[in-house]
Amino acid sequence: MPAADAQITLLRQQGLYSRLGTTAEIMHVSAWPSMYTGATPGHHGMYHAYQIRAGEQVIHRTEPGRIGLPPFWKLLDDAGRRCIVLDAFMDHPLPHFGGIQILEYGAWTWFGEPGSSPAGMLKDIKRRFGPYPAPEHSNLVQVPDDPARFRDQLVAGTQVKARVVQALMREQEWDLLFATFGEPHGAGHYLWHIGDREYPTHPAAGALSSLHPVRDVYAALDAAVGSIVDAADDRTTVLITSGDGMGPNYSGCHLMPEMLHRMGHFHAGGVGGDGAQKAPKKGVLAAIRQSIPLGWRQSVTRCMPRSMRYRLSMKWVNSGIDWSRSKLFCIPNSNEGYFRVNLQGREPLGIVTPGMEYDELLGSLQETLQSLRNPANSKKAAERVVLMDETYRGARRQDLPDAVISWDLGARVLDEIEAPSIGRIRKQPGHAISPFYTGNHRPTAFLLARGPDIRHSRWGDGGHILDLAPTLLAALGVDAPGYFEGRPWAAFAAAGG
Repeated sequence: MPAADAQITLLRQQGLYSRLGTTAEIMHVSAWPSMYTGATPGHHGMYHAYQIRAGEQVIHRTEPGRIGLPPFWKLLDDAGRRCIVLDAFMDHPLPHFGGIQILEYGAWTWFGEPGSSPAGMLKDIKRRFGPYPAPEHSNLVQVPDDPARFRDQLVAGTQVKARVVQALMREQEWDLLFATFGEPHGAGHYLWHIGDREYPTHPAAGALSSLHPVRDVYAALDAAVGSIVDAADDRTTVLITSGDGMGPNYSGCHLMPEMLHRMGHFHAGGVGGDGAQKAPKKGVLAAIRQSIPLGWRQSVTRCMPRSMRYRLSMKWVNSGIDWSRSKLFCIPNSNEGYFRVNLQGREPLGIVTPGMEYDELLGSLQETLQSLRNPANSKKAAERVVLMDETYRGARRQDLPDAVISWDLGARVLDEIEAPSIGRIRKQPGHAISPFYTGNHRPTAFLLARGPDIRHSRWGDGGHILDLAPTLLAALGVDAPGYFEGRPWAAFAAAGG
């Protein structure tokens, strides 16, 4: 990028920069709770917007309050450090929190209701700075019909968020201020194709063809970061980090239910068709829903309370599954593919026995996933296939998927996939199916830092997002709990001393 990253470039020259390892390499949303808790998903149990819990048969909207471990700001608060937390992704209200916690002001994807501690803080922010200017994710139920306007809303979001952060810095006492900018999230998902000339839906002509809205949002964020850094004094240590990044959406998740059906492991409405020759059969509820024009459905959805939208969407997700015959099922996702065994003793209607049957089923699934190819270019579709029992352990392992496929961007999977054991599967490309993402997550985590005790360094690529929580506790003189899986970075340990 040209001058758009001037502030970030300056910070890199003055301080320290590194790429980081991240749990987003396996489950992208897990990066944020892993960063907060200093532990991997097997211990905290959070990995996506939709999840399933041991002892339940239904997929549900994730509830961050059920996280298995506290975030690092709770540990700092318990130790008497003054913390301000603004719009942390997947955050939840903490009882008896002594600092300032502001939830869902401009977090892009809400997992709870807007609120704050103290109770009047969010109301005061809205009074002084106005409502957040960009739509919350659940209110954006289709591809933005005016991409330039959506870009402008996200740019305005970075600007108002920067003003809020600076006001909190000036007016409140704090030892740690943690603020999240979610604007690149929305821009990456919905606007990627406009600036990517190689993406199938890139507008080849017209006014949109010359726009670079994702770059514009990042440029605005760069300016916002610069204004915040300029407002900090020379004693302040500044950390800028992300647990994942963005790239084009080449995901085959929408093809996975049909793959499981052809393997004989999944039975539900909407699977069982043979691609281009005939449309797949639908369940009764799905058939009724599809008979209503999309525009009408979207208009009605916008008028519903958010909690009702989530309940209805979960009804569609869970309807029509024949649990008496389904051994494997997908947890909905448009990034990686998440697979769960309908296991006896864990799922109430489980039919797969633990032990040999479970292991053989996952072995067969792994073999099929590794053999998938894009028939358009014959490239292997999978970047990696992970079995969870070999990857993450802990008290919340039973709430995670049993297998995960990460897609290789180079395979450019859109609407077809094939393997010798299942033949060819065809369906609308992923970007044409709700949530209509043309951009999707990539595990490109990084850290950028500047402070009085941090010397300029490239530092290499040896760190991990799990190191952030122990590093912050060490910098503020607080002992880390024994369950932390990361280590303090030596360059920061003295920053609070």
